[in-house]
Amino acid sequence: MIFATDAANNEARSYDHIEVRPLAGSLGAEVFGPGGTHLDVTRLGDDALAEVRLASVDHLVVFFRDQSLDLDSFSSFASTWGPYGDDPFVDGLESHPHVVKVVKEADEKVPLVFGGAWHSDWSFQAEPPAFTILYGHDVPDHGGDTLWANLYLAAQHLSPGLRATLAGLRAVHSPQKAYGAQATHNELVENMSIRYGDDAHLRRTQPILRRHPDSGRTALFVNWGYTESIEGWWPDESKALLDHLFEVSQHPAYTCRFRWAPGSIAVWDNRCTLHNPIADYAGQRREMWRITVRGEEPIPAEHP
Repeated sequence: MIFATDAANNEARSYDHIEVRPLAGSLGAEVFGPGGTHLDVTRLGDDALAEVRLASVDHLVVFFRDQSLDLDSFSSFASTWGPYGDDPFVDGLESHPHVVKVVKEADEKVPLVFGGAWHSDWSFQAEPPAFTILYGHDVPDHGGDTLWANLYLAAQHLSPGLRATLAGLRAVHSPQKAYGAQATHNELVENMSIRYGDDAHLRRTQPILRRHPDSGRTALFVNWGYTESIEGWWPDESKALLDHLFEVSQHPAYTCRFRWAPGSIAVWDNRCTLHNPIADYAGQRREMWRITVRGEEPIPAEHP
């Protein structure tokens, strides 16, 4: 089985108001001003913003360096991507309820990190987030990178026969594993307010192959964090197929890795990516600000 892509998959187009530099052959790109100049996200005009949005469709996750944001300017930038999403199980800031502070202090005893598994944010919701936006407010001098995976490439990797089978299937998504009453690992995240148990029994089915509303492309829409079974299948059948789909979707050939620096921003499309923060910075402090942007009900892919 060959896992591979080529540079043309993530090639940048030419723009008038921004410059885009791909990060990997699979997905991801850094965004600058014309000629590689610094781009201030608080001063994006309509034309530049439209080009940034187009770049996000092409590259799935876009990054900005050397920003200097407070909570108000971060919220204002996020609002240009759409209305704020609903974030269950985690409390936002009192002053900015839509902002979740993802923090790990240097003196925490356990190296567990919030969200530390491959997942798509809140995929169990009726309208899962379209985008998540993360700002590096205080980051370690090394470690604490984040990985992303391209779910278009994962879908393309599958055989035509398997894609045809999946096109008629739905998977059950649930927060039970991450936030249910037995998810006591959340107690080890020492400096975040996480609620578990309440409403974690809720389940929702989503199409396994999902059509993106902007690109029209087909993405594999399952993830280890929240997808627990395939609707109408016996548990052993379901586990076998989901384990295979998880393996494909997380393969290194379909990923990119971003090294954070103070003032960096990542904006990623939850409809066609997975992400996974790396727990390799115990003993150092890391504080990120996170906002989700409301999406739409997943659209089944009609032609796999």
